[in-house]
Amino acid sequence: MNHSLKINTLAAAVCLVFVSSAYAHNDNDSNHVEDSNHIENHDTNNIENDDHSDHGGNSPSDKIKLKSYLTAVDEPLANGEVKLKQKTSKSEFSAEVKFPVPSTALDVANVADAQDATLNLHLTDSQGRDYAECSLDLKKIKNTTKTRRSAASTIAKYKVEIKNRRGYLQEEFGVCDIDLNTAGIQSGVPLVQNGDTVEVTIDTNNAIVARGSF
Repeated sequence: MNHSLKINTLAAAVCLVFVSSAYAHNDNDSNHVEDSNHIENHDTNNIENDDHSDHGGNSPSDKIKLKSYLTAVDEPLANGEVKLKQKTSKSEFSAEVKFPVPSTALDVANVADAQDATLNLHLTDSQGRDYAECSLDLKKIKNTTKTRRSAASTIAKYKVEIKNRRGYLQEEFGVCDIDLNTAGIQSGVPLVQNGDTVEVTIDTNNAIVARGSF
């Protein structure tokens, strides 16, 4: 009888050890699955952070837009505007000036005088230092239609437009010298800043056509 009891007790002990081992193994597998999920979630967060970093390059500081409206000086009906658009890979400077023909104040008597005239745009920084000068091309001479309120008139328009795209300079109208301390013309896009001033003159009598500031 005692021998049979010992056998039964031993069998029960073996079964208990086997069940405990199986439970522990299942518990470890469950923990392993939880750890794997945690790693996958961590990787997903890293991808989202990388995407967020890419969007960070499109900040407002990467773009600059400045404009100056030119007001008449010696010729009361003259006007114009100057603009700078700058991005990381592209910068563009443009200016347009117009005045009526004939203009006694500018010593422009007719269309031929307007066609022969040279307009120069001078840029000065906030400290009063001249740093760039542009020569404008004649863009067009436009005859406005006569109406009941005004007589027919002729308008001469002059323009400069310079672009720099990834180091490639395009001078579509006029030319700009951006280094007045060096002999000759150092072509480029004038990078104007807030506080700079601009003045446009004409070579017919060295009059000031218009003026403005950024």
